[in-house]
Amino acid sequence: MKVDTVLIQPKTGAWDAMSLRVPESLLAVSAIPVKHGYNVIILDQRIEKNWKEKLESYLKDNPLCVGITSMTGEQLKYAMEIMEFIKSKSNVPIVFGGPHATLLPEQSIKHKKIDIIVFGEGDYTFYELLDSLKHKKDLKHIKGIYYKENGRVYHTEPREIVRNLDDLPDYLYSLIDIDKYETFDLNGGKSISMMTSRGCPHRCKFCVIPVMYPLWRGYSVKKVIEKIKKLQQDYDISNFYFQDDNLGANPIRFVELITKLSKIDKKIKWGTLGIRADTIKLLTDEQLELMYKSGCHDLDIGVETGSRRVNQFINKGETIETIIDSNRRLAKFPIKLKYTLIIGFPTETKQEIIETVNLALLLQKENLHAYTLLFPFTPIMGTDFFNLAIEYGFKKPQSLEEWTNIRVDDWLEKYPSWLSKREIIEIEEIGLVSVFANRNVAYKFARPLLKILLLLYNPIARFRFKNKFFRFPIELKLRRFVFAIRDKLSKL
Repeated sequence: MKVDTVLIQPKTGAWDAMSLRVPESLLAVSAIPVKHGYNVIILDQRIEKNWKEKLESYLKDNPLCVGITSMTGEQLKYAMEIMEFIKSKSNVPIVFGGPHATLLPEQSIKHKKIDIIVFGEGDYTFYELLDSLKHKKDLKHIKGIYYKENGRVYHTEPREIVRNLDDLPDYLYSLIDIDKYETFDLNGGKSISMMTSRGCPHRCKFCVIPVMYPLWRGYSVKKVIEKIKKLQQDYDISNFYFQDDNLGANPIRFVELITKLSKIDKKIKWGTLGIRADTIKLLTDEQLELMYKSGCHDLDIGVETGSRRVNQFINKGETIETIIDSNRRLAKFPIKLKYTLIIGFPTETKQEIIETVNLALLLQKENLHAYTLLFPFTPIMGTDFFNLAIEYGFKKPQSLEEWTNIRVDDWLEKYPSWLSKREIIEIEEIGLVSVFANRNVAYKFARPLLKILLLLYNPIARFRFKNKFFRFPIELKLRRFVFAIRDKLSKL
């Protein structure tokens, strides 16, 4: 059967060493085309070592287009590598979508290898684009794209968001090799990531989600349960990781979800990428018990800061006291809690960074199932804090190539900012140490090598973090060496 389009998931870099989540965005945009009879191929560079050979064979079929998704940062480097390879073999149109294309469509379309940009939610846009390319229709009638024609760039009006997610067709998981994906290690049983909603109703000033998804929407609980049961039946999956930005955005829906999960015939374990402490605060003791009995294994909660001033400054919308109280309430259950915090905000003082470290230590002390990860603040296009970062010295990258350097772990070393060189090194050291300072993080490491590294380095990292000893950052030098070797090997 002729290949109509190839959708490609590029590598993401260091995060690929931790776990591999299914390429959900590609499954989403392929659903409507597949429903209408298009032959869609999903090619995942993260798991296909011979991706070039496979892609070249698909290109011989002269597909209508090749679609590539990418986040801002290191993943762009791999996306551009793929684009370069495609154009060396074919004149097939390259369609660029995903978070970076949505945030910077005008700059992205200027890249010489990109022919079309899909910005915003691509469910209907990509299908209409395929249909127009197949029947040689004018692209100007498709909402949500930028495109080139006779050397000029054109763009259309934004597409309306999908308000009722239940209207979208189900994913066709047969498009991927589901057994090659590992979301987390729960010592038995297959795991998979899935989204039950899009967006978040809160408006944290540093966060890109309100920019990407201006309105929170969720699949009906009925639809979510149906999908879980089908994945159980078809693929024998028992561990589910809800990749929602805020699973508890609608507390009534959340209680309905855990109620239905607790009654499902074949029990599951589940975790989530995003839930807030103020959602936990709203739950009664009985509902917390129900959440645990429904299979809740782990929760990721964004704490962001231990400074009350910074908490208000970033418009967090919940107090530090709420976070501490919710942590204490959860301590009675064997639920792994990953708390994420951010350091290095513009205007943040060294004392406020220490307050954040102290909060991290307190949360771990009062809940033996908790661990904390601290990340350097990264300015994201479209957020309120992006403009603030520019005001304080950040220089906006001017090309797709420059955006590859905006990696959460080391962008501060490469771009001017409000921090001194010594402060940058300390912030990066705190972040690196936090990853290995608590063995509770082990289930997130689906790769054996990282588990061994955690076992060996944990005593040192725990001592450093507990005593706030972040001088002599030999770990940073080692990480730079490993990354340099990895980058050289990737070019071979």
